[in-house]
Amino acid sequence: MEAVSTAELLEKIEKMAELLERALVKRDFYPPRLTKYEIARVVGARAIQLAMGAQPLVDPQEVGSMDPVIIAIEEFRRGLLDFIIVREYPDGKSVRIRLKELLELEKSL
Repeated sequence: MEAVSTAELLEKIEKMAELLERALVKRDFYPPRLTKYEIARVVGARAIQLAMGAQPLVDPQEVGSMDPVIIAIEEFRRGLLDFIIVREYPDGKSVRIRLKELLELEKSL
């Protein structure tokens, strides 16, 4: 395990506190987790990219399959995808959230 300095640790804690406040108190992007529909959309979009010739972010030999959907699921599971989730609310407001931020928030809850 790599050593983390106190300053880096404090910075991470402050970022997580800010994300939690935005999600839970201000409800900027409620719910503070990915929905099953968002997961399906992200995996599906990545699988299409892979099927069209994009380079995989994981080694297909390591995954044991050349199927784009299985590779996309593994990339998602490892947190390697850099997507932006757009949530539109009934009042017409829309919020853009980085996938990695939502995954971090899920892990911390």
